[in-house]
Amino acid sequence: MTEQLRAAVVGNALMSFFPEVDKDMRERVQTAMLFAQRATREVVDKGQVSDGYDYYRQQLKFLGWDATSPREPFDPDLERRSVREAMLGRIGAAAGPEYSEITRWSIDALGLVQPALFRFEQRSLESTSFQLLPCRVTRPGYVDMVLYHEVLNREELGNGFLYRERTSLRVRAELVRFNARLFEQQFGDKVRQRLLKALEDELYEL
Repeated sequence: MTEQLRAAVVGNALMSFFPEVDKDMRERVQTAMLFAQRATREVVDKGQVSDGYDYYRQQLKFLGWDATSPREPFDPDLERRSVREAMLGRIGAAAGPEYSEITRWSIDALGLVQPALFRFEQRSLESTSFQLLPCRVTRPGYVDMVLYHEVLNREELGNGFLYRERTSLRVRAELVRFNARLFEQQFGDKVRQRLLKALEDELYEL
Protein backbone atom coordinates (compact mmCIF):
# COMPACT_ATOMS: atom_id res chain seq x y z
CA MET A 1 0.00 0.00 0.00
CA THR A 2 2.81 2.43 0.82
CA GLU A 3 3.90 2.33 -2.83
CA GLN A 4 0.63 4.07 -3.74
CA LEU A 5 0.81 6.72 -1.03
CA ARG A 6 2.05 10.19 -1.88
CA ALA A 7 3.47 13.04 0.18
CA ALA A 8 4.68 16.55 -0.57
CA VAL A 9 6.12 19.57 1.19
CA VAL A 10 4.25 22.78 0.40
CA GLY A 11 5.88 25.67 2.24
CA ASN A 12 5.65 24.89 5.96
CA ALA A 13 3.14 22.06 5.40
CA LEU A 14 3.75 18.34 5.03
CA MET A 15 0.88 16.92 2.97
CA SER A 16 -0.03 13.23 2.79
CA PHE A 17 -2.29 11.71 0.14
CA PHE A 18 -4.20 8.44 0.19
CA PRO A 19 -3.97 6.36 -3.02
CA GLU A 20 -7.34 7.53 -4.36
CA VAL A 21 -6.18 11.18 -4.53
CA ASP A 22 -5.05 11.38 -8.15
CA LYS A 23 -2.49 13.76 -9.64
CA ASP A 24 -5.00 16.41 -10.73
CA MET A 25 -6.65 16.45 -7.32
CA ARG A 26 -3.29 16.64 -5.54
CA GLU A 27 -2.29 19.61 -7.65
CA ARG A 28 -5.54 21.44 -6.86
CA VAL A 29 -5.13 20.87 -3.13
CA GLN A 30 -1.46 21.89 -3.16
CA THR A 31 -2.18 25.03 -5.19
CA ALA A 32 -4.98 26.12 -2.86
CA MET A 33 -2.86 25.52 0.25
CA LEU A 34 0.10 27.45 -1.13
CA PHE A 35 -2.11 30.37 -2.13
CA ALA A 36 -3.60 30.54 1.38
CA GLN A 37 -0.14 30.31 2.96
CA ARG A 38 1.29 33.14 0.90
CA ALA A 39 -1.75 35.40 1.31
CA THR A 40 -1.57 34.89 5.08
CA ARG A 41 2.14 35.52 5.30
CA GLU A 42 1.76 38.77 3.37
CA VAL A 43 -0.80 40.28 5.77
CA VAL A 44 1.01 38.96 8.86
CA ASP A 45 4.31 40.48 7.70
CA LYS A 46 2.55 43.82 7.22
CA GLY A 47 0.99 43.63 10.68
CA GLN A 48 -2.52 43.78 9.24
CA VAL A 49 -3.92 40.85 11.26
CA SER A 50 -3.37 39.71 14.82
CA ASP A 51 -4.25 36.04 14.31
CA GLY A 52 -2.64 34.58 11.19
CA TYR A 53 -4.34 31.21 11.63
CA ASP A 54 -7.85 32.69 11.56
CA TYR A 55 -6.98 34.63 8.42
CA TYR A 56 -5.52 31.47 6.89
CA ARG A 57 -8.75 29.59 7.54
CA GLN A 58 -10.74 32.43 5.97
CA GLN A 59 -8.60 32.16 2.86
CA LEU A 60 -9.22 28.41 2.70
CA LYS A 61 -12.96 28.95 3.07
CA PHE A 62 -12.90 31.48 0.23
CA LEU A 63 -11.15 28.91 -1.99
CA GLY A 64 -13.67 26.15 -1.32
CA TRP A 65 -12.77 24.62 2.04
CA ASP A 66 -15.66 23.92 4.39
CA ALA A 67 -13.96 24.30 7.77
CA THR A 68 -15.76 23.70 11.03
CA SER A 69 -14.59 25.21 14.30
CA PRO A 70 -11.52 23.44 15.72
CA ARG A 71 -12.33 20.95 18.42
CA GLU A 72 -9.69 19.68 20.77
CA PRO A 73 -10.10 15.92 21.30
CA PHE A 74 -10.25 14.88 24.93
CA ASP A 75 -7.65 12.30 25.76
CA PRO A 76 -6.33 12.19 29.35
CA ASP A 77 -3.22 10.30 28.20
CA LEU A 78 -2.36 12.69 25.36
CA GLU A 79 0.05 14.86 27.32
CA ARG A 80 1.88 11.83 28.72
CA ARG A 81 2.77 10.50 25.28
CA SER A 82 5.85 11.44 23.31
CA VAL A 83 5.40 14.60 21.25
CA ARG A 84 5.20 12.59 18.04
CA GLU A 85 2.61 10.16 19.37
CA ALA A 86 0.55 13.00 20.85
CA MET A 87 0.64 14.78 17.49
CA LEU A 88 -0.50 11.67 15.64
CA GLY A 89 -3.09 11.02 18.34
CA ARG A 90 -4.70 14.40 17.73
CA ILE A 91 -4.86 13.73 14.00
CA GLY A 92 -6.41 10.32 14.62
CA ALA A 93 -8.94 11.78 17.05
CA ALA A 94 -10.00 14.36 14.45
CA ALA A 95 -10.56 11.93 11.58
CA GLY A 96 -9.61 8.34 12.39
CA PRO A 97 -6.50 6.15 12.72
CA GLU A 98 -5.93 5.90 8.96
CA TYR A 99 -5.13 9.61 8.88
CA SER A 100 -2.59 9.32 11.67
CA GLU A 101 -0.91 6.32 10.04
CA ILE A 102 -0.44 8.01 6.66
CA THR A 103 0.93 11.05 8.50
CA ARG A 104 3.41 8.81 10.32
CA TRP A 105 4.50 7.40 6.96
CA SER A 106 4.96 10.86 5.42
CA ILE A 107 7.02 12.10 8.39
CA ASP A 108 9.36 9.14 7.93
CA ALA A 109 9.51 9.77 4.17
CA LEU A 110 10.33 13.45 4.71
CA GLY A 111 13.35 12.53 6.81
CA LEU A 112 14.86 10.73 3.81
CA VAL A 113 14.64 13.69 1.39
CA GLN A 114 17.03 16.37 2.60
CA PRO A 115 16.10 19.21 0.16
CA ALA A 116 12.43 18.86 1.07
CA LEU A 117 13.21 18.63 4.79
CA PHE A 118 15.42 21.73 4.58
CA ARG A 119 12.68 23.76 2.87
CA PHE A 120 10.02 22.54 5.30
CA GLU A 121 12.18 23.51 8.28
CA GLN A 122 13.14 26.84 6.72
CA ARG A 123 9.53 27.84 6.06
CA SER A 124 8.43 26.59 9.49
CA LEU A 125 11.10 28.76 11.14
CA GLU A 126 9.95 31.80 9.17
CA SER A 127 6.34 31.34 10.25
CA THR A 128 7.12 29.85 13.73
CA SER A 129 4.62 27.13 12.89
CA PHE A 130 4.15 24.02 10.80
CA GLN A 131 1.28 21.96 9.45
CA LEU A 132 0.54 18.29 8.82
CA LEU A 133 -2.21 17.75 6.24
CA PRO A 134 -3.36 14.18 5.47
CA CYS A 135 -5.84 14.18 2.56
CA ARG A 136 -8.41 11.66 1.34
CA VAL A 137 -11.15 11.65 -1.33
CA THR A 138 -14.47 10.88 0.35
CA ARG A 139 -16.72 11.41 -2.68
CA PRO A 140 -16.10 12.54 -6.26
CA GLY A 141 -14.79 16.10 -6.40
CA TYR A 142 -14.24 16.47 -2.64
CA VAL A 143 -11.20 15.99 -0.42
CA ASP A 144 -11.33 15.57 3.35
CA MET A 145 -8.21 16.76 5.15
CA VAL A 146 -7.06 17.04 8.73
CA LEU A 147 -5.60 20.50 9.26
CA TYR A 148 -3.02 20.05 12.02
CA HIS A 149 -1.40 23.37 12.95
CA GLU A 150 1.29 23.71 15.62
CA VAL A 151 2.89 26.96 16.81
CA LEU A 152 6.37 26.86 18.35
CA ASN A 153 8.97 29.21 19.78
CA ARG A 154 11.75 29.97 17.32
CA GLU A 155 14.19 28.25 19.70
CA GLU A 156 12.29 24.98 19.21
CA LEU A 157 12.54 25.12 15.41
CA GLY A 158 16.09 23.90 14.91
CA ASN A 159 17.15 21.20 12.47
CA GLY A 160 15.16 18.02 12.97
CA PHE A 161 12.54 19.64 15.22
CA LEU A 162 9.79 17.40 13.84
CA TYR A 163 11.63 14.32 15.14
CA ARG A 164 12.55 15.66 18.60
CA GLU A 165 10.71 16.30 21.83
CA ARG A 166 9.57 19.93 21.97
CA THR A 167 7.21 22.32 23.74
CA SER A 168 4.31 23.68 21.71
CA LEU A 169 2.73 27.08 22.23
CA ARG A 170 -0.52 26.12 20.52
CA VAL A 171 -1.90 23.10 18.68
CA ARG A 172 -5.04 22.80 16.56
CA ALA A 173 -6.42 19.79 14.71
CA GLU A 174 -9.63 19.88 12.70
CA LEU A 175 -11.25 18.03 9.83
CA VAL A 176 -12.02 20.18 6.77
CA ARG A 177 -13.53 19.43 3.36
CA PHE A 178 -12.35 20.85 0.04
CA ASN A 179 -14.70 21.32 -2.91
CA ALA A 180 -12.08 20.76 -5.60
CA ARG A 181 -14.56 21.17 -8.44
CA LEU A 182 -15.65 24.58 -7.19
CA PHE A 183 -12.04 25.65 -6.75
CA GLU A 184 -11.15 24.61 -10.29
CA GLN A 185 -14.18 26.33 -11.82
CA GLN A 186 -13.80 29.62 -9.97
CA PHE A 187 -10.11 29.99 -9.16
CA GLY A 188 -7.95 27.26 -10.69
CA ASP A 189 -6.37 28.98 -13.70
CA LYS A 190 -6.05 32.40 -12.03
CA VAL A 191 -4.37 31.01 -8.91
CA ARG A 192 -1.99 28.80 -10.89
CA GLN A 193 -0.89 31.76 -12.99
CA ARG A 194 -0.14 33.79 -9.88
CA LEU A 195 1.78 30.93 -8.28
CA LEU A 196 3.68 29.67 -11.32
CA LYS A 197 7.15 30.44 -9.92
CA ALA A 198 6.19 29.74 -6.31
CA LEU A 199 4.97 26.24 -7.17
CA GLU A 200 8.42 25.47 -8.57
CA ASP A 201 10.19 26.82 -5.48
CA GLU A 202 7.89 25.69 -2.68
CA LEU A 203 6.60 22.28 -3.79
CA TYR A 204 8.64 19.14 -3.15
CA GLU A 205 7.18 15.75 -4.01
CA LEU A 206 8.46 12.95 -1.77
